[in-house]
Amino acid sequence: MSGSWYGGNAYMTLLSRALRDHGVEVRTPDLLLFFPLTRTALRNRDADVMQLDWIYDYYATDDLDSRRLNDLVSFLRAAAFLFDLLAVSLFDVRIVRTVHNKRSHEGIYPRTERIVSECVFWVADAVTVKCSAAADEIAAAYRVPEAKELSVVPDGNYIDAYENDVSRATARSDLGIDGESFVFVFFGQIRPYKGVPKLVEAFSSLDLPEAELWIVGSPHTDDIEAQVTALAASDPRIETRLAFVPDDRIQYYLNAADVLVLPYRKILNSGSAHLGLSFATPIVAPKIGCLPETVPPENDLLYDPAADGLTRALRQAYESTDLDRVGRANYQRARALNWDRTCELLLDVYVE
Repeated sequence: MSGSWYGGNAYMTLLSRALRDHGVEVRTPDLLLFFPLTRTALRNRDADVMQLDWIYDYYATDDLDSRRLNDLVSFLRAAAFLFDLLAVSLFDVRIVRTVHNKRSHEGIYPRTERIVSECVFWVADAVTVKCSAAADEIAAAYRVPEAKELSVVPDGNYIDAYENDVSRATARSDLGIDGESFVFVFFGQIRPYKGVPKLVEAFSSLDLPEAELWIVGSPHTDDIEAQVTALAASDPRIETRLAFVPDDRIQYYLNAADVLVLPYRKILNSGSAHLGLSFATPIVAPKIGCLPETVPPENDLLYDPAADGLTRALRQAYESTDLDRVGRANYQRARALNWDRTCELLLDVYVE
């Protein structure tokens, strides 16, 4: 069950496929407007497990005409969701909560979100996280559960999720990149917590005449799009592709890149990091959340987010003579993070 289920989400698609390969019947029900959990349980009385992934969309509303109206509707939806949660807990179905984020990225309703999250943790029969650091952060942020009560189930890789049959030279030629340029790429939806404006500022402060920075992805809001566009316009070395990237085009940006840069301000888990590993791309990112456990030690480009850590990491990557080795190590880590292992761990949680 997810308030934001859609088939194009690689995590959802790959996990569902792997579970089916392990003999699990997976159902991905439509999001029902009223009491979605209880009504889904009633429609699937033979279900053994209900897995709750993203729950914020079950109650958060931000697309109405006024902030006051959004607040009111969100409060009412949250109250209804809590009744729904209590009702479904009475069914003979095991509830497994999978934590992707410590809190929603935009954090519009922090008090409501905290109450809902605490109630979900309280009702759930089991809670899974992606790494041990996530277990510690969740335990510190909420009253329940304790870290030792959380099950660590890392995500698998994205090697089979996207096409990857174009060479570096072909990708660069297609994008119009000089073969000798050193290319930093940010890839993913552009949202405030991902720190793209900070990346633009850090890159612009460096005297790296042979380097380019590509910002690739769909802006979450008009405001962040305007901010990134204005900042990028001041540096001719920065190229922007501010639009959704179809699956068959992802390989061009990742294969053209020398380094994938993920300048997160806050993060628990990163699908983009798994994407970079799967394309054998060195990764510059902060030492926060699950990132230190996700990338291998050979990828020594993780930085302290304090002070000018990002700037130093960009220069370190630019001056490195060992990026090929880093890329190979990242790919080997991706292969080790396979969905079969994810399913084995998750099935253990399902049947406890």
